[in-house]
Amino acid sequence: MAIVTLADAKKQVNVDDDDTSNDVELLGFIDAATAAVEEQLGTVVEPRTCVDELDFRRPTRSFLLQAVPVISLTSMTSLDGSRSWDLSPAAAHVEKASGRVTLIGATVSGTAILIYEAGLTVIGANIRLAAKIIIQHLWETQRGTMGVQLGGDDEGYVPGRGFAIPRRAIELLGNQLPGVA
Repeated sequence: MAIVTLADAKKQVNVDDDDTSNDVELLGFIDAATAAVEEQLGTVVEPRTCVDELDFRRPTRSFLLQAVPVISLTSMTSLDGSRSWDLSPAAAHVEKASGRVTLIGATVSGTAILIYEAGLTVIGANIRLAAKIIIQHLWETQRGTMGVQLGGDDEGYVPGRGFAIPRRAIELLGNQLPGVA
């Protein structure tokens, strides 16, 4: 499930569905918008398989996965493949939002490879719209169709944010801009 489909991106930038001349570029913008949205939210949006290599210097029962939210755990094996851990609900508890895994009745030590699915199971309308706004912004800046706006309602540069993500997209994603409250 993609944040935005190619058809949605074409509609957002007013390109006919039958016109395939810009498909590669638009697919690149979709990928860039997905990465920008995920960076802004600090979470995986588009579901995918993730692989973490975690080093446990001491035996532990609880640890954090790097990508959240967690959809499901697939496997956990030692680096050399000599050991695997039971990740069934009876043997491991996963806090999906935080990525905290707690092993029940077992510990892990050494280096372990974890394979799991992470991402949102439902992508909200605000996230989809923010991604489309970013795609449209990238499309227009690539073609020089935005025009120059001086003062007033210009998107402008926000220190630490750059120009790639318009403020209206940031607001849809729910993150506050830096500054004094």
